[in-house]
Amino acid sequence: MNIILSADYEVFFGRNTGTVEKTLLEPSQLLCDMAARHGVPLVFFVDAGFLLRLREDGRRFPALMRDYERVMRQLQQFVAAGHEIQLHVHPHWEDSHWNGQSWDIDTRRYRLHDFDESEIRRIVCSYADILRSVAGSEGVYAYRAGGWMIQPFTSIRQALLDAGVFIDSTIFVNGSSATIEYGCSFDFSNAPLESHWFFDDDPLLNNPEGAFLEIPIASFRVPPLFYWRFVMAKKFGGDKHRSLSNGSAIPATRLQLLKKLTCWTSSVVSMDGYKASFLADALRQYEQVGKTDFVVMGHPKALTPYSLQRLERFIVENRANEFVGFGAYRGLLAGRK
Repeated sequence: MNIILSADYEVFFGRNTGTVEKTLLEPSQLLCDMAARHGVPLVFFVDAGFLLRLREDGRRFPALMRDYERVMRQLQQFVAAGHEIQLHVHPHWEDSHWNGQSWDIDTRRYRLHDFDESEIRRIVCSYADILRSVAGSEGVYAYRAGGWMIQPFTSIRQALLDAGVFIDSTIFVNGSSATIEYGCSFDFSNAPLESHWFFDDDPLLNNPEGAFLEIPIASFRVPPLFYWRFVMAKKFGGDKHRSLSNGSAIPATRLQLLKKLTCWTSSVVSMDGYKASFLADALRQYEQVGKTDFVVMGHPKALTPYSLQRLERFIVENRANEFVGFGAYRGLLAGRK
């Protein structure tokens, strides 16, 4: 089994985005320290639009430029330590700005699809370019859509190809907008059940001749009881269940919360918070059905002392498997040429 430990490197998107120090730098360093202890690679899907916004607004606000420089140094340290940085796109940074005290977050154009074709190409290519300034010209080739907003893929397909991106890790089996916090519109209910697959115009349609390789995020069916325990851990679990970040997420809607508390739902397999409690069970399920790839996702901003402890135990208990990055799959595409 190939195990990929991936983390979306981003701040929060509501009124309280959190500071760069507490939301990105410190929790990411703890994650890297753990990886170093056990010799495993990490993949950071970096919200490159945030980097460009830091740099742009930093021309007027020196504190932002200092944050930008610190983040770029940390990304350089990731690469030097053997970790990957890959492309994560939250295009709302095109419309969001620093007001002198905090971020004015404008999410009216939250999806890449909210921009026209030329803007999509500019965004994707410029975001990939800033990451390649750290990772090198061949270092950025995998993509994860912000908010899982990859559909319809035809709108962004050519921009990704132009940016040199040919691997995606956005899909999770049976995922839909009803199963996550932000109310975005996506539907992965018809995703293939393979460990990975090629596709071309539609990431849910297996096409052996396709230009892209999908390596889906692992998914796991969870009962309502899990979310009742999740709520109790958050409310009464103390410091070990408190996020290391000083930001806060956009709350789930009442309808989304009600669904989770009353119905079985599909979740990404995550290192975040209390969700780290089912890492081992999810991997065992994947092994039982003969899967070959197990992509864990998470966010430095959502790590807790509990989740870091559970993740480290997961790594120690599964050293018989191969911990890899997406670079391990580049040969699958090269071999077809």
